Amino acid sequence: MKPVVSVIIPNYNHKSYLKQRLDSVFNQTFQDYEVILLDDASTDGSIELLKSYQNHPKVSHVVLNEANYGSPFKQWQKGIALAKGAFIWIAESDDYCETDFLEILINSMDKNCGLCYAQSIDVDYKGTVISNRINYTNNFIPNIWKDNFTMKGADFIENYLMVKNVIPNASAVVFKKELVDPNYFNQSLLEMKMCGDWFFWLQFLEHTKVRFVNLNLNNFRNHNLTSRNHNNTTKKKERLLEEKIIRSHMFTQMGLDNAVAEKKMMQEWFKLHSIKEIFRISFYKIKCSKFSYFSFLKNYFNSKLQIN
Repeated sequence: MKPVVSVIIPNYNHKSYLKQRLDSVFNQTFQDYEVILLDDASTDGSIELLKSYQNHPKVSHVVLNEANYGSPFKQWQKGIALAKGAFIWIAESDDYCETDFLEILINSMDKNCGLCYAQSIDVDYKGTVISNRINYTNNFIPNIWKDNFTMKGADFIENYLMVKNVIPNASAVVFKKELVDPNYFNQSLLEMKMCGDWFFWLQFLEHTKVRFVNLNLNNFRNHNLTSRNHNNTTKKKERLLEEKIIRSHMFTQMGLDNAVAEKKMMQEWFKLHSIKEIFRISFYKIKCSKFSYFSFLKNYFNSKLQIN
């Protein structure tokens, strides 16, 4: 019989956190699932640890890459292709969860709901609580994440996902495999390192409903090795360019335009570039098609005047 849930655990150099992640999966109160272990050519001893689970009764696949893919979302694509379950849970290898995570989320789904997610707690590398993700959505009034809700995906996109990624951690999410269109994993998404989850949710939720459960069931790990960190100029630029791709998709494919968010995106880009860089082609990669080069440069100089 096919499992109800396919748990995909993509790993890259997270040996320090792997056992806690795996224990939190194998100890779930809901037990009708398979586990797909993926490794993207780790060099920290993770591979040996993963191999020790290859005969575990819940583990259906252990796939070890010989070369690093360069993007975590290629691992998502591979795991979903292997999955036999009706539901997908991408349990990131450095996170962990409560033992009733699956039971609560699966029981919260209905036939019209394609994606369900729980609230997350930010923890550091030791597992010490940093903050509750309810603070991440305080810019929305009202902050709907203070309660459970169910919403049409199109409304969720227009009112929330269009502003920022309000599903910030895949580990908190369960979604229906049958609703995954292979075309969601386009070249742009597969080349992303930081915003591919946002791009995936945006496409996935366009034709289904989303359910949120206001329970702290997921622990979202923050540490120096995470690909989510964009703590230097190069990574900040890469992250903004990924956001630009997403906002261009919203505008051209979905007819959605968020002028405030686009202005903020450009302002962040301008902060990272000096005057001399306006003579480089790479400077204009962030420019949206609706802006002329003249108006784009005008915005740049205005931003510099405001800063100074």
